[in-house]
Amino acid sequence: MSKGEPTRKGKNVAVFPTDDVGLIFEKVTKKGITTVTKPKPKTVPKPRHPPGFKVKQYYKIETTARFSEKLEIRIIYDSAATLKKEESLQLWQQQPNRKWENITKRFNRKYYLLIGETDYLSIFGIT
Repeated sequence: MSKGEPTRKGKNVAVFPTDDVGLIFEKVTKKGITTVTKPKPKTVPKPRHPPGFKVKQYYKIETTARFSEKLEIRIIYDSAATLKKEESLQLWQQQPNRKWENITKRFNRKYYLLIGETDYLSIFGIT
């Protein structure tokens, strides 16, 4: 578990709770602490995704801050991925009903970032 990153009140608040996870909150209404844990794959229900995809890593992201509007999640992926593999990377989020949804918006090859967008925090997985 990350030690926790202070999350200030304001607009477009950037938080980096671990070396490989960054978040940009559109609007934080109450400050708090944001943490990331990396649960073992066997402890997380498997996402339903196309055949042949495998989850590389899970991330449980939580915050005590209150936020509204959208939240951008940026996760650094393995820089050794080939172009073909890069283009197939996806960021999935576990929904309240325990189903999984693909929240991928784009990726940045220059910085090896997989970027997704959501309006709440839960468990995320890279496939």
